Amino acid sequence: MTLEIPDSVNLFDEMVKQVKLHPKKVVIEDTNGPFTYKKFLIAVNIMSKKINELLKSEKRVGIYLPNVVGQVVVLFSLFKNEQDPCILNFTMGTQNIIDCIETASLETVITSRQFVKKADLGYVIEEMEKQVKIVYLEDLANGISVFHKISGLIESRVSGLKKREEGEIILFTSGTESKPKGVVLTHRNIFANIKQVFKHIEVRESDRIFNPLPLFHSFGMTVGSVLPLITSVKTFLYPSPLSYREIPKAIQKDKSTIFVATNTFFENYAKFATKEQLQTLRIVVAGGERLQKDVRELYHNKFGITILEGYGSTETSPIISLNTPQHYKEGTVGQLMPLMEAKIAKVEGVKEGGNLLLKGPNVMKGYLIHKKGFVPCGEWYNTGDIAEIDQDGFIRIISRLKRFAKIAGEMISLNKVEELALDCFGESVFYAVSIPDTRKGEQIVMFTTLSDVSLREFKKFIKSKKLSLLYTPSRIDHLSEVPLLGSGKPNYWKLENLAKNHSE
Repeated sequence: MTLEIPDSVNLFDEMVKQVKLHPKKVVIEDTNGPFTYKKFLIAVNIMSKKINELLKSEKRVGIYLPNVVGQVVVLFSLFKNEQDPCILNFTMGTQNIIDCIETASLETVITSRQFVKKADLGYVIEEMEKQVKIVYLEDLANGISVFHKISGLIESRVSGLKKREEGEIILFTSGTESKPKGVVLTHRNIFANIKQVFKHIEVRESDRIFNPLPLFHSFGMTVGSVLPLITSVKTFLYPSPLSYREIPKAIQKDKSTIFVATNTFFENYAKFATKEQLQTLRIVVAGGERLQKDVRELYHNKFGITILEGYGSTETSPIISLNTPQHYKEGTVGQLMPLMEAKIAKVEGVKEGGNLLLKGPNVMKGYLIHKKGFVPCGEWYNTGDIAEIDQDGFIRIISRLKRFAKIAGEMISLNKVEELALDCFGESVFYAVSIPDTRKGEQIVMFTTLSDVSLREFKKFIKSKKLSLLYTPSRIDHLSEVPLLGSGKPNYWKLENLAKNHSE
């Protein structure tokens, strides 16, 4: 049966269809407790009324909240009101947040006093208040009257569906190189990606997703928060992916079967997890950064888990490709999602693979650019990743195009430098960046959390592999901790600045 995606979708309407089928099923839960479909819908009906009373005239509304059910209630309330949520990344610097507010022309941001206090973000709110009106969830809750509650309950029983317009969700790129860009995803983009996932890998109604990824992370939003509510697959929202000791315990308690994280997070969970704590997991997926060989082997040997590597980007809602238990090839990120097309464009100076271009129903509508407005995507989305596709359709990501150093006229992959360091020293705790060099154009600086790493030994190893010595870093610097982005990826921009500062 071929997969067909409707021309127009509203995700609130899709959620209501599931409420009618499973009103008493627990579908979403956080550390404060569970919500059945019916309870969730009533909460959305009440919240949407409160938001509508305050912000009726605003098409776009900012959300600055942690990974809790309340945030998803706000999300679906905006869907119901035919308003567009703009999800702000609370791990971004204050200036980047202000840039996002300007880029999306926001007038109001919804947050929570408790969250702001707990996360010590008062200074960010002070700056935001110079630009926008701040609305606190606690004030919205206190303003809920008996009338709101009764009408919310009655509305949840009304079976007729008002046909809503298709909306948009705006997520923001991390803005490490310039001002953050707004990625405009339609409800249809997200709906399409969820349908593609169900066609590509077996997800069961009895599955239980464990989601520690925040809503500003496109995977946390699509798979961890929207998918459960429109497909009847339960999700557990955990407030932070950085709780390395607690998350394995929470997975065991929830009896979760699906878990997604980045290589860096998996590496840290393994330090504290026991086999018993992870034994209910059926599908474990790594994305966001390359899955390192030692982490993959650790999970296989210690927990009996095969981590399925996948690939995605915010611009594709996010899933592009995924290995499955039936179709798996080590060292690749799996095969394309159904209804997607890919092509490889040659890049001058890059000998292996080429630029990966994509199209499909899950590819974004376009970007919001700071001070420029909306820029449509065009026929093909350029991922900026260097990749190759084998005869069976498996994709191998070689490197980000930006993750190349041009040394003495040669294009050197920084990912390859990190892989060589892993092979040489046996651990995947190496992070390579390139900085300007007056003599060779650029030079490579490598960071590691290991102490006593010998550059001479590494050079000898590269030589033994009969590879160009251009892969040798100019130096290896020690770090006690690697700076991370909110998504769990290494913050290469910070590392690059560190390298530049040490060279001055």
